[in-house]
Amino acid sequence: MKYVSILVIASAAICITACAEAHSSNNSKKALTVAEPEISVPKDTVIKKDTPVTEKKIVSRFDEISAILGGINDSGNTLSHLYDSSAWKENREFMNTSWKRLENSRLAKLDSWSKAELAGPNKNCNVVFYPFSGPDFLTANAFFPKAKKIVMLGLEPIGSLPEISKFNNLEAKDYSDDFKHSLNDIFQRSYFITQYMLRDFQKQKVNGLLPVLCFFIKKTGHKITDIRYLVKKGNDTIVENEYNTRASYFGVKVSCEKDSIRKEVYYFRYDVSNKQFNDTCVFYKFINANSKDAVTYVKSASYLLHANFMTNMKKLILRNSLYVLEDDTGIPYDDIDKEKKYDIKLYGRYVKPIKDFPYLRMQTSIVKAFEKDSASIPNLPFHLGYHWQSKQDLLILASRKNLK
Repeated sequence: MKYVSILVIASAAICITACAEAHSSNNSKKALTVAEPEISVPKDTVIKKDTPVTEKKIVSRFDEISAILGGINDSGNTLSHLYDSSAWKENREFMNTSWKRLENSRLAKLDSWSKAELAGPNKNCNVVFYPFSGPDFLTANAFFPKAKKIVMLGLEPIGSLPEISKFNNLEAKDYSDDFKHSLNDIFQRSYFITQYMLRDFQKQKVNGLLPVLCFFIKKTGHKITDIRYLVKKGNDTIVENEYNTRASYFGVKVSCEKDSIRKEVYYFRYDVSNKQFNDTCVFYKFINANSKDAVTYVKSASYLLHANFMTNMKKLILRNSLYVLEDDTGIPYDDIDKEKKYDIKLYGRYVKPIKDFPYLRMQTSIVKAFEKDSASIPNLPFHLGYHWQSKQDLLILASRKNLK
C-alpha cells in the first residue's frame, strides 16, 4: 500500500484518532441491508457479541452480491438474473478475462512458490497479520491459503456492499465502471495506492473497500457466510454488531469458508502510529491478542516501519510473530537480525527505493548480504510491490529459530 509520504502520514494520519469512533457509512450509496445469519464468535479477549442473532440462512446475500461483482455464475444465486442487463454482463466478461490473466501471470506463480518456500508458516500458523494492507486479501491468501484468521488494517474507509438489485441499468453501469477502476492497481501493479483508494472508495463511488475485499474473498473460491461490523464500546471492549448496525464502526469481520474450513477476515481502519497505538488502547490489546504466533506479512508499506513514530507496531510484530515475510518497506533488516531469534533468508534482487522515497537509502546490511553470497540468493518467479516495472523485487523471510 503506497502512501504519499511518511511525513504526511505522521502529521495527519488521515484524522483518525486512537480511541475515537471511526466514521459510519450509514449514508452510503444504496447500501445493502439484510438480516444476519448466525456465526460463532471467536473468544478473543477483547471482543464480545453485542447483538442477538437471527436464524441462519442457507444462502448468504453477501455471497450472492459478491458473486455478481466477481462475474461468478453460482447455481442458486437469486441475483443471477442481473446478468441479463448489459452492465452486469459486461462486468462479468471484464472480471473473468482480467482474473484469468491475473491467475496466469501472478497467482499461479505465488501458489507454487508458497508451496515450496512457505511450508513452515502454512504448517505452524493459523493467523496472518497484514498491516498496511488495504483490501489486499488476494496476496495474503495466495501465500497463506491455510490460514483460518487474517487480520488486516489500513487507513481506507470500510463502507458496505452495494444493493445491486435496486440499481437500474445506468446505475449498474456507473457502479461497475467505478468498481473496475478501483481494481486497476492491484491487477497491474500488485498493490493499492493509498491516494487512489481514498478517491475510488468514496461513498458516491465504490463506497469503501468492503466490496473489493469481498470480491477477492469470493473470487478465490470462498463462500461468504456473514459480515459483522466492529465497534469500540468504552475504553476496554470491542463488540461485534450486525451488518445493519447504526453504530459508528471502525472494523469489519467477514466470515467465509472454503473446502469446509471456516475462516475469518478482519479489516480495521486505524492509525497505528505510536500516539494512537499503544498499550493503553483497546485496539492495541486486540492486535496483541490476535497476532500471537502469527505470520506477519508486509508489502508496499511506504517504509512506515522504518520511522520512529511506528516503533510500537514494529515491536509488537517482532514479539508475536513466528514468521515475518516482507519486502524492504517492512521492518528494517537490522532490527530483525538484532533480535537474534530469527533465521533470515533473502529472495530476489535488491535495489534502491523508488523515486517516491528520495530521502531513503539502501539498507547497508542487505547490500552486504548480497555482496557476500549473491549467487545463493534465489530469484523470485513473480513480481510484487513497488518494483513491479523494473522486476527487481526483494522478499525477506524471517523464521523463528528452532521451529519444526
